[in-house]
Amino acid sequence: MVNGKVIHEDNDVIVAIAPRDEELPDMVLEAIKKKGRPMYFDEIVKEFSGLAGEDRVRKAVNHLLALKAIMEYPDGSLGLPGMKWEPRRTRKRRRKRTPKLMSVDQEPRFYYLPPEQ
Repeated sequence: MVNGKVIHEDNDVIVAIAPRDEELPDMVLEAIKKKGRPMYFDEIVKEFSGLAGEDRVRKAVNHLLALKAIMEYPDGSLGLPGMKWEPRRTRKRRRKRTPKLMSVDQEPRFYYLPPEQ
């Protein structure tokens, strides 16, 4: 399990701060390195359950793909370049993931116009 910054640790409970969007790609990379083999997207999402949602993890994965820090194998698994790959699922992924860089300075989006005064 991937842990964020631990605030409080007890015998029963561990309280951690969720990672920021900028920290998430590094944590995804570390999770794949720690596993030692290519991981499927749903495995990565399970690793980050409770810390980051599926959309945030997808955004981080697409960012890493755009930077070519990770690569997508024919069966849809994600791993580091040069990592040994053995197919584990029989069917191929229909659509490849779209590499897209995360924008740090996004312009604010307005879904409605504020009332004029």
